[in-house]
Amino acid sequence: MPLSYHLIDYAIIGLLYVLFRLVHPLFLIPFIIVFLIVVYSQRFEAVIVTLIIVAILSRPEKHIDLPARLHGTVINMQTNSVIIKTEYGNVKLYNYSETLLLYGDKIDVQVSYLDIDPPDNDYGFDEHHYLKSKHIVAKGRIESFYDITHHFHLANKLESMMSSHDVIQSYQRLFILGVRDEEMYEDYKTMSHLSIVHMFALSGMHIMILYTMIQTLFVLFIDKEKTSIIAKIILGFYVYNIPYNVSLERAYLMLVLVELLKDHFNALDVLSGLFLWKIFQNAYIIFNMSFVFSYVIYLAVLLTRGMKGQSFLIYLSSIPLILCTSYTINILSYLLVNLLEPVIKIFYVTTVLSMIFAILQPILELEIKLFEAILLFTNDMSSFITFSKPNLMFIVLFYSAYLSLLVHRQMNQSIKHEVLFLISLMFVFHIYSTYKIYDEVTMINVGQGDCTLIRLAMNQGNILIDTGGNHNYDLATSTIIPYLRAIGVNRLDYVYISHYDFDHCGALDSLKQHFKVRNVIDKYEAHRSIGSLSIDMLSTGSVYDNLNDNSLLMYVTLHNVHYFFTGDMGINTEDDLYTLYKDKKLDVDVLKVPHHGSSGSSSVKLFEIVHPKIAMIGVGKHNLYGHPSDIVIERLKQRHIMILRTDEDGSSTIRQYGSRYYVFR
Repeated sequence: MPLSYHLIDYAIIGLLYVLFRLVHPLFLIPFIIVFLIVVYSQRFEAVIVTLIIVAILSRPEKHIDLPARLHGTVINMQTNSVIIKTEYGNVKLYNYSETLLLYGDKIDVQVSYLDIDPPDNDYGFDEHHYLKSKHIVAKGRIESFYDITHHFHLANKLESMMSSHDVIQSYQRLFILGVRDEEMYEDYKTMSHLSIVHMFALSGMHIMILYTMIQTLFVLFIDKEKTSIIAKIILGFYVYNIPYNVSLERAYLMLVLVELLKDHFNALDVLSGLFLWKIFQNAYIIFNMSFVFSYVIYLAVLLTRGMKGQSFLIYLSSIPLILCTSYTINILSYLLVNLLEPVIKIFYVTTVLSMIFAILQPILELEIKLFEAILLFTNDMSSFITFSKPNLMFIVLFYSAYLSLLVHRQMNQSIKHEVLFLISLMFVFHIYSTYKIYDEVTMINVGQGDCTLIRLAMNQGNILIDTGGNHNYDLATSTIIPYLRAIGVNRLDYVYISHYDFDHCGALDSLKQHFKVRNVIDKYEAHRSIGSLSIDMLSTGSVYDNLNDNSLLMYVTLHNVHYFFTGDMGINTEDDLYTLYKDKKLDVDVLKVPHHGSSGSSSVKLFEIVHPKIAMIGVGKHNLYGHPSDIVIERLKQRHIMILRTDEDGSSTIRQYGSRYYVFR
């Protein structure tokens, strides 16, 4: 049985089997269905090929005990870390010393290994999958160097040719090496927000531009056929001697192999074969979004070749992927991509030529300023529709309808039903994302700090109590806003700040700058109703000489379930509350434990006036303060109170259907 025209079937079988093993057992059902269809249409030779694929993908993972002293070659560099290739696999090492490392360096180092952390929040960064998708078997910290040997490396040579101007150098590094540095952090963030960042990732467009530039140069001296061969050899040397880029590799291999194998395989076969090869090498590569984008978009390019409206059909194929990364759709993104494509091509050509002819660097600087102005203007003019992170059902339904649309378009049949289905699916998914039938109270894991979201049913209101804060990075853009968008929240009606300690308010300014915040309340107010929610602030009538004891005390009622948010109040405030409420008590179902469980709060007197069923503690892992205190945890356990703490449970959610509630952690 010839493989030609059948490799796509085996690529689908391989993908479904990987999804079954690594994502969800339900993928076994479509795997069996596709397998039976292939066997029925191609007879039993397909059984042998499928068994080989399954056998390769079922290889057990080897447990590797890495030595403390490690030898390897630097293959990639980031701001404070390097990735080295060793006999055990790739290892990510943090380098906090002043020792400068370069691409290609052979190093001999003493390493202390670090734990790979699970996601801190729902929809948060999954370090385990991220590292495995890049073939990284461990991470650690360089404690000392035994030896460093420098070797020639193309990436170092290219960097030495770059401009000394920081901004120009940043764009040169992005376009030439595929490396993003801190200098262009804001531009890159805006590009991500506008869903155009893929246009700057090294990919097929850049390979073809570079290929054309090399051919144009050499065709002046030798014939066209030899020029093509030389151009491909130069491109291969470039692709495999800069930091590894999966999109660039796919584009280069398609350029070479389609021509080389044209008598035996079509382009779809070649792409399918490359896909199988990549998942055979590392099944976890399916968690690499660059890999997913590259292969899905190029598949769409092949499937829509020759169709009217191809560019829109290609864009349509990217919508679930965009939603998986940004959770929003920019209404202008399709128009923006088409308008910017010629601009970016010119931008890229100028960047490449500026590496050779320094005289072009002022022109490149002008182009960068113009592009940044376009970014700023476009970001201000753009309008976004918030969805949420797509679930498997949405993705399956979307791509099923999309493929049906392509089939009918190929056969010149009406695509009205598929178009209406996709529009309806997007509309229903937006409604599902925004208008939940339940209320939720979520303590978001922001490390050492407090941040709690109250989301009311049917989009009645979204309330954030405290924002947390981190001096090392922007907590709003890295954690809070992605979480809000991932669950379909497009605005905050109220942000309450209990007091102005940094770990309760540090992310506020950035949050207001990058997200829609309608009201900020940081002072006492007796009562406020928001939909089915009521907020009553308690007052002891005293003014204390420290910020913590002056925290806003919020008594929140949601369908007869009572929450008590206490900020960082200490024993002084608790003593005064006890005096006020010792006779009438406070009906509390859920207590936000004061001051992260500090021993200077949560006294016995507090638990004589409140008797919660659940205690929520916002606290960072291995924090310097020893929070939560053992004595506080013991008091909670003695009273049989369920403890939800962000350092151990990550984000925790209490979901309410009326007065009935369920805990998710």
